[in-house]
Amino acid sequence: MQKMKLFRSLLMLAVISMATVSCSNDDDPLYFLLKAADGRSIYVTSAVEQYNDESEFIDALSNVDVFGSTTDVKSGSTLPAERKTVYGYDEEPYLLNDIWQQVRFGYWCEQYGLVPGKSYLLNYKRITKYIPCTYDERVIEDSYLSTDRNMGYSKGRVGFVLDDTNDGGKYSAYTLVGVIGYDAEGNVINTHYPCNLDDLEWKYLVIGMSE
Repeated sequence: MQKMKLFRSLLMLAVISMATVSCSNDDDPLYFLLKAADGRSIYVTSAVEQYNDESEFIDALSNVDVFGSTTDVKSGSTLPAERKTVYGYDEEPYLLNDIWQQVRFGYWCEQYGLVPGKSYLLNYKRITKYIPCTYDERVIEDSYLSTDRNMGYSKGRVGFVLDDTNDGGKYSAYTLVGVIGYDAEGNVINTHYPCNLDDLEWKYLVIGMSE
């Protein structure tokens, strides 16, 4: 009889546990798994973010916090500076995370070959570029406008961030681009915003550290 009571108690606990799992599965999930046309299985947000205006999308990109602090020019510096530009990227770009966000855009997206009101899947790529210099030079970022079409985004602004130290005659620079990888059905789109990765421009200043 004691064993029967114990069995009934365990059975009741199992039923309650199954019911709890079932209820939580009935709730709207934050993500779902999608099999894309390229064979990848990707996680996608259930909620859809709407960007009716391009400036809203720029603000969202420029506020992704993945780069850390930047090195700024000291005010009042009298050191001579030379403006330079390099293009493209060096290290293989990579996605920041495994979750793709569902998004829709206003009519502004047509200039990028996208369809207004259609659901796409958005992620972010971190891009690395080596900024060349000599051993005794310092490199800092040059200024960008928020409407610049040839640069990505660092925290809070258009442009890029740099490592703090000269690494044997180069600085490592980082920026962020948006990648519209798929539509909501999983078809491959692979559009980068604000520009293709090969078209990225890295504008910077070289400061000679000689006496």
